[in-house]
Amino acid sequence: MKIGSNSMDPFLNMVNISKSFLDVKALQEVNLSINENEIVGLVGENGAGKSTLVKILAGVYKADQGKISIDGKDIYFNNPQDAKKHGIGIVFQEQSILNNMTVYENLFLGQEKFFLNFGVLSKERMLKEACEILAELDIDIVPTRNANTLSFVQREMIEIARNVWLARKSNAKVPIILLDEPTTALEQNDIKFLFQKLNELKKHTAIIFISHRLEEIVTLCDRVYVLKDGKNVGCFSKDDISENLLRSKMVGKELVGEFYQSSMQRKAGEKVVLELKGCFNKHAFYDVSFQLKEGEILSICGTIGSGKEALCKAIFGITKFDSGEVYIDGVDVKGSINSPMDAFNKGIGYIPEDRRNEGLILNLPIFENITLTVLKKLKSHGMVSRKKQFEVTEKMVKKIDIRSASIAALCKNLSGGNQQKVVLGKWLLSGNKILVMSHPTRGVDVGAKQQIYTLMREMVNDGVSLITMGDSFEEDIGLANRIIIMKDGKIMTIIDANESKPTSVDLIKYIV
Repeated sequence: MKIGSNSMDPFLNMVNISKSFLDVKALQEVNLSINENEIVGLVGENGAGKSTLVKILAGVYKADQGKISIDGKDIYFNNPQDAKKHGIGIVFQEQSILNNMTVYENLFLGQEKFFLNFGVLSKERMLKEACEILAELDIDIVPTRNANTLSFVQREMIEIARNVWLARKSNAKVPIILLDEPTTALEQNDIKFLFQKLNELKKHTAIIFISHRLEEIVTLCDRVYVLKDGKNVGCFSKDDISENLLRSKMVGKELVGEFYQSSMQRKAGEKVVLELKGCFNKHAFYDVSFQLKEGEILSICGTIGSGKEALCKAIFGITKFDSGEVYIDGVDVKGSINSPMDAFNKGIGYIPEDRRNEGLILNLPIFENITLTVLKKLKSHGMVSRKKQFEVTEKMVKKIDIRSASIAALCKNLSGGNQQKVVLGKWLLSGNKILVMSHPTRGVDVGAKQQIYTLMREMVNDGVSLITMGDSFEEDIGLANRIIIMKDGKIMTIIDANESKPTSVDLIKYIV
């Protein structure tokens, strides 16, 4: 059932919000409402208008038209400070916690004016109020603890507490918390903990939850708004939400059964392109042995600490194997892979989890990033030919559908999905036949995910072999020919996923 609100008079109401940037209509008469004690999801592909809508609510942008009301009163924001005075706060995925400060100093960062006595900062009052807000929200963190000792989810809880406290100081009736992709860097246990806290928190707040992970939206949210091309395309109650429904609304077509492009899955070849025998890393994994075959997608599953991340980094030479044997095309290479450059020269590529800091040079344009792996091939008279760079980039941009006005656009200005496709394009150009992919669709929207899945299928059909660590069990299951499950640094089992796909339960019983 489509709905606009759970009551006739929602606590927060955004009506007919429109916003343009030059000739681009970012939002066109968008509506969004939220009640007290409610978690509302906001989903859409990159470029759908989510960020623009949230920035208008947070006072970063001004709407060209439309109105915002809180508790029945029309309000107007000239800046983010105005929004904060009405109890509106944002927790961005990048976070704004300073590691060299304590928890209580971070809680009240920029708000020290509330703790001045005749111009002198009272740390005693800061500690007292820190204890009170942390206790109220049932956040079990010592306020004098240094922020650099906190986990990612603990840092998020501190940011949430900061916004709730500031709303209290502003005499806002109900804090409105905007959470922008809060689970991107979290594992399942931390996500479960965060959701428990959010369900407790909504008893005295209103929460807008933005995520590309649709399974989380379905699990957590009371209602969900879907945006596409800057317009509302649906608002659905919890009882009506499903991942397939949200996907189809986001991309404008049905995606049932083909989200992971399973019809393109092919059986791997017989040739073994990579083999590990009895490989150890004394800090991370033990007695690891497996084969990767030509044209295979081999997924590695496990929790943080299972050893999967360290194993993938060792294959690419970022860390080292302490002992064991490594073969590429039947040739022992363990002693000759001591760095990522060594691995690259042996035909291995690597897509890191953190594409912005490790996979791209953000201040360089698309054409320079995408040709990094083939610069030697593009030289003319000892110099890299700009003409050749443009030619190969144009072909790759067209092939993998990188959406940008120009190949000279800086990578920092691209959407997450297009950034990831630049990284993929870089390795496609390299011609390397083994590619390790760490969370290849993390932080990208559902449409870009499906495009990346298609590219992965095309790559293996061309003889490339992939080792992947997916963002979810469903992704691993949907893509893989075989699934390696690791726990406590050891391989627990290897599951065939060619003819018959296992379920998440089949995987979990080996992991926990």
